[in-house]
Amino acid sequence: MVRSFSVKTNDYMYVIYVSALIRSILSLHDLINNKIQAKENEQEAARQEQLKEQEAKKAREAKEKKEMEDALKGLEEASKDAGSEKK
Repeated sequence: MVRSFSVKTNDYMYVIYVSALIRSILSLHDLINNKIQAKENEQEAARQEQLKEQEAKKAREAKEKKEMEDALKGLEEASKDAGSEKK
């Protein structure tokens, strides 16, 4: 009788041990997947930030180019006005 209870108890403990082991493996798997996804999200955010910076840089360059062209047009008009006043 004692041996039977001992075997049965060992069987129950074995099942509890295996289930705890499986649960911990699944938790570790979820943790690893979570870290991978967080890293991918971080890389995507960095990529989006780079794109925004590039677009801002292009916009600044376009604005500076337009300002330069406007300034050159103003100088050309001023030189034409100065040339016509001399005549």
